[in-house]
Amino acid sequence: MLFTIKAALDRVLQAALIVCFSTLSLCVLWQVISRYLLNDPSTFTEEYSRFAVIWLSLLGTAYACGRIEHMAYTMLEEKLTGAALHAHMRAVAVIVLAFALAVLIYGGGKLVLRAFEVEQLSATLEVPMGYVYLCIPIAGVAAAFYQIVIIVAPGHARPADEVEQAIEHVEKELQS
Repeated sequence: MLFTIKAALDRVLQAALIVCFSTLSLCVLWQVISRYLLNDPSTFTEEYSRFAVIWLSLLGTAYACGRIEHMAYTMLEEKLTGAALHAHMRAVAVIVLAFALAVLIYGGGKLVLRAFEVEQLSATLEVPMGYVYLCIPIAGVAAAFYQIVIIVAPGHARPADEVEQAIEHVEKELQS
């Protein structure tokens, strides 16, 4: 069941990242067109692009944690096998989990609540900033969940190897 939830969370984050990246690309494209071709720069695209980058980077970080593709020091990990590797993976996951709980979920949650309390609005779009900051605790919950998966089943958690996945996919297709 844990891996079913992980797969669903992966799909949700993938979709959110695609939406963020697509809207960011469209905003930048529109900004270039409106500024250089129409000589009438769009006022909302800079701020909207900034918010899309914030969401993209935080959700992308959580997604990378789930795929164990985040930036990591791997020299020790590459030398470990078996129980020692699992203990190392669990120790790192506990540290990342503590960060996700304390900074992203707790601190980010307080930031979101504070932004809504003071009714802080963005300068151009006048969007409540609480919605912009909401990606912090969302990313924290996702990252925390992924770390719990690693702690519970470190043998199933390994970095995604796109080449290996492509080879497996081709082999399945050839067998069909």
